[in-house]
Amino acid sequence: MIALLALAAILPQQVFIATPRGLAAVPVSTERGIAAVAAARLMGPLGLVTSVEGTSVRVVVGGRTFDFDLGAPFVRIGDAAYPLVGAPYVARDTLFLPLHWLADFVPRLSSGRYRWDAVRARLEETPAVAALPAPVTVSPPGRQAPAAAPVPVGTANAITGLRLAHTIVVDPGHGGIDPGNPGQTFPGHLAEKDVTLSIGRLLRAELMRRGLNVVLTRATDTLIALADRPTFCRAECDLFVSIHVNSMPKGPRQGRASGVETYFVSDAKTEDQKRVSQMENDAMRFDTRAPGDGPLAFILNDLQLNEYLRESARLADLVQGRVASIHPGGDRGVQQGPFLVLAAARRPAVLVEAGFATHSGDGAFLTSALGQRKIVNAIADGIVTYLLEFERKLAVGGSGR
Repeated sequence: MIALLALAAILPQQVFIATPRGLAAVPVSTERGIAAVAAARLMGPLGLVTSVEGTSVRVVVGGRTFDFDLGAPFVRIGDAAYPLVGAPYVARDTLFLPLHWLADFVPRLSSGRYRWDAVRARLEETPAVAALPAPVTVSPPGRQAPAAAPVPVGTANAITGLRLAHTIVVDPGHGGIDPGNPGQTFPGHLAEKDVTLSIGRLLRAELMRRGLNVVLTRATDTLIALADRPTFCRAECDLFVSIHVNSMPKGPRQGRASGVETYFVSDAKTEDQKRVSQMENDAMRFDTRAPGDGPLAFILNDLQLNEYLRESARLADLVQGRVASIHPGGDRGVQQGPFLVLAAARRPAVLVEAGFATHSGDGAFLTSALGQRKIVNAIADGIVTYLLEFERKLAVGGSGR
């Protein structure tokens, strides 16, 4: 897996660029919830050249060309796309690039020119050679990217006790022209897409604080096709967690149903499970691709091929237990259904319905800073517990999933 400086409990306040011309200190910004560096501060020590056209950003360094989109957490290198911990952005007329890119992709693609020293937060010119990680967002439907080799067992993380690097894909549901449910009890015309994005960003920050590598399927109010979201979790990924908000249709139960429930992919057994899966799968109508154009048929067929159902059920149980313990609406239990967004993740995957937008108590909890923080901490607790169990299995069995 990719070795990240996010494995440190605290991100560095600055990084150093060591070249034959001297040592340059570059401040690290966390104003957008991710570690980022100003591109202008890299021009001198690295000879970096940038161009920005609309939302498209091109960066050339060490003879390599990197293409970004502002607000999108990935980098394109040639025809391949790779996920990033955070997205590039512009603030105060300055372009900021994710520190993940500088610390991982620049040394890996420099043909031995640079290496990253995570302990000292330092990029050094060196003859060491590193290999480019396998891309994870461009795997053709139906073809599973090879799993990354486990990193050597190291010192336990002081916060979590984890010894391996782990990558989590967090998927804030809906976005862009797809609002999700309208948030009947939410204040200020908020919709499901707004709440899921807020929780997703907070979850990314909390998991990174605990030393995990995190990729968001969307970091802004943009539409990511339902069939494309699972492709973020293929080779460089351990878990996929999709965040949603439930709702009840008009009727006697609309204002009474409350609480959290966590789903894994399988056949729906109850009417409620069918209702929720149909509600979330309805996002497929916002996909501009032609009906029957590959992804939908592939994902539907993949429901019977997913090899991580047992692990997904265990992850769902752990997450559900933690979130239910802090949720004022109660525990609706672990559920199952044919969710398109989970079916093709190729890793353990769960969908958290964090509460009901149609219930006044849940609505207030979901839109409050304290409520969102409690939900995020609880989901993170469940994820870490699952990963600790996984590492213990690896230690005992000596084999991967």
